[in-house]
Amino acid sequence: MNTMRAHTAKPGYSGKHTQEQKGSVLVEFALILPVFLMLLFGVVSFSLALYNKTVLTMATREGARAGAIYTPDQTDTDIMNSASASALEVFEGNLISFGTDMMPTVTPSIAGDVLTVSANITYTGLFVFWNAPDFLISAQTSMRIE
Repeated sequence: MNTMRAHTAKPGYSGKHTQEQKGSVLVEFALILPVFLMLLFGVVSFSLALYNKTVLTMATREGARAGAIYTPDQTDTDIMNSASASALEVFEGNLISFGTDMMPTVTPSIAGDVLTVSANITYTGLFVFWNAPDFLISAQTSMRIE
């Protein structure tokens, strides 16, 4: 008959092998931590850039929609001012930056009966471990003026 034996080590006894393992865990953690932190900050920075791109796209759509709505006796200058004001209103309080304020540049233009609203920002992400350059995020929306 086969019986299974319980662990026969004495209580409080830690073998030589266990004591040798204690230092290696700390060394492995010290090697992995910088890589993990770089990945974590990279994911956060990329996510915020993607969020700001979405805000930029929503703002250009809102600006184009506001400018494309028909209003009697409206000039091209009135249409472009309305588009710029609406886009800048969406930007207010919705962009996320670290430290410096991101000033969006909104450029409406009219070609025939099509209103195009372009916007861009310079994104300065959360780069902790390296000095990465800022990069430009832009969006553009066109709508027919009715």
